Amino acid sequence: MADAALEFIDLIGVPFEYKGRGPDTFDCYGLLRELYRRQGHDIPDYISPTDGARISALFANQLVLWREVEPEPGAAVLIRVPGNMHCGMLIDRHRFIHTWEGAGGVCIEEIDDWKSRVLGYYRYVG
Repeated sequence: MADAALEFIDLIGVPFEYKGRGPDTFDCYGLLRELYRRQGHDIPDYISPTDGARISALFANQLVLWREVEPEPGAAVLIRVPGNMHCGMLIDRHRFIHTWEGAGGVCIEEIDDWKSRVLGYYRYVG
């Protein structure tokens, strides 16, 4: 079986930048939009707020556009990080692709390293 990460090889290392929507920089949601676009889906764009109250309000309003699913390749993963939310996409049962400041750009990491922060797995149904 081919490595699922190979289909994202052109994204690995693209620099992280808040409000980045590609192709030269991405933030986590900008990357998620690009990954969905490559699958033929245009998910709504919004700039990720940075304060907890705005994040909670946004997800309360937007979560109806997403259906919670089991962890499966192609599912968006929602992660709680201090003072913010984070997202990425599972590429197989053990790894996900995402971007964040700590990595400096788009990377693939083990989902188990983030397991205690995972809030859920979702598919866009908008």
